[in-house]
Amino acid sequence: MKYHLLACFLCFSGYLVAQTTVGLIAYYPFNTGVADATGNTANAGIPEGSPGFSCGVIGGSLRLNGANDQVVLLGPVTQEFDTDDFSVSFYFKSIGNAGTQYILSKNRTDCSTDNAFYVRYVPQTRTLNVFLGENDSKSVSFVERMDANVCWHHVAIVRQSARVRLYINGRLRRELFTNSRINILNDGPLIVGGSDCLSANETRFSGLVDELRVYFRALDEIEARGLYIPVDQIQNRDTLIYLGGSIQINLTATCANTFAWTPAEGVQLPDNPNPIITPTRAGQQTYTVRMSDNISACVATDTIRLNVVDPDELDCGTLFLPKAFTPNGDGLNDTYGISNPFAIPELISFEIFDRWGGQVFFTKDPFERWDGSSKGTRLNSGVLLYRIRYLCEGEEKLVTGSVTMMR
Repeated sequence: MKYHLLACFLCFSGYLVAQTTVGLIAYYPFNTGVADATGNTANAGIPEGSPGFSCGVIGGSLRLNGANDQVVLLGPVTQEFDTDDFSVSFYFKSIGNAGTQYILSKNRTDCSTDNAFYVRYVPQTRTLNVFLGENDSKSVSFVERMDANVCWHHVAIVRQSARVRLYINGRLRRELFTNSRINILNDGPLIVGGSDCLSANETRFSGLVDELRVYFRALDEIEARGLYIPVDQIQNRDTLIYLGGSIQINLTATCANTFAWTPAEGVQLPDNPNPIITPTRAGQQTYTVRMSDNISACVATDTIRLNVVDPDELDCGTLFLPKAFTPNGDGLNDTYGISNPFAIPELISFEIFDRWGGQVFFTKDPFERWDGSSKGTRLNSGVLLYRIRYLCEGEEKLVTGSVTMMR
């Protein structure tokens, strides 16, 4: 749990910025209760059975036993499922393996299959089914296999006019169309984790549900993808590292309490979620982490590939520098410098000049990088020139070129 809370704290501010609140009619974080966090008490949930709360994507999550647990939502939120545009977003993590399980449902109280909306999951085949239907001749049904290496799944459903889009873990998986809008308005409640219209081999959901959001409009592509917060993943990107160097690994939010890194060679504390990796040999090395907890049997995995270069084998006759960089503070390409500094036996000077010929950066350290500022002032976007003088096998070399800085 302590790892989860730390990871949540680190990722919370960065990802929630992208989660739009425009048109949000109800939001259920399920940290310790089933109230609508937007403040609309009319949308409060009514627990049935004995739902509990466990570790979640952010804080807690709703835990359902698959037998008699479910949460019934009444109020204005239920009226959004009609012929108008809407969007629904949530996370789920399966625990039980029995039958076809209802994660969300909104059916007529007479259990007719007309005017229905539901999301079901079959754990045995890892199959998700999203259904919107007005009648036998007007409906859409998504049937998608979920990633076996993932335990927490994010689902976003966007209905825009006669088009329905399904996003899974931040990616558009599929979209379907009908000739006209599907009317799914009915007199039943919106139920989380179950349905009052179960048939043979159908059950309530056994697992965790978190971060349920309902919008009264169709989210666009960027907004829908922005609702996804990566879970149980390595934050570091695949990268190049020099033999003898190290990289600090950072995981995203996770509820795991057991970690196993393979290969263990070169991994400081291979049972730690955020170890330091120091490769012991050159070449492309792939490191895998397996993450598990005491809630479910699911094991999440992720990998990072390190291209390990032996500096003794580098040719000092060729230097590599990027064509552009983006010092905007997002943690990606924020600084500029020589990509293969180990190849330089002795650096005489590395200079960068603005378009008027003014020097904005100078160093004699091949590993030093420029942050896009000069004398404490951030420079504007534009094209700059660089000049590098260094010794290679006793001979002085001169390298010049340009770089584009984009804020």
